[in-house]
Amino acid sequence: MAFPNIQTAIPLKRYQYGEYGVTVLGDIESKDVAEYKYLMAFVKEGESAPVVFVSSELSPTDKRSEGRYQLRVINSTMDEVMSVDDVWAQLEGFCEQGLNIGSQLLGLDDDEAYPLG
Repeated sequence: MAFPNIQTAIPLKRYQYGEYGVTVLGDIESKDVAEYKYLMAFVKEGESAPVVFVSSELSPTDKRSEGRYQLRVINSTMDEVMSVDDVWAQLEGFCEQGLNIGSQLLGLDDDEAYPLG
């Protein structure tokens, strides 16, 4: 699986979630085909590379009847669109769902995400 190839981005939000630091990026410039609105990266403490990405990205033209944005999950074993809906263009809805997905994938059910700064 290919992780996002980000050239520049602006950090919008940060969280501590169990043993993971979570950063939400916006204003993303990338060499990828995907047009990212937001990108959430989960990095395990002591590591430098993210293990899970959740993205809000512009839907392909043929899927726009379902919504302009799709929610996609990318890790070492999967690259899957989870949902297509306009709500993924809203930062709060994206963050809530992204943290929920990260919790499920990383076994963080007993932890709580704490906003940083």
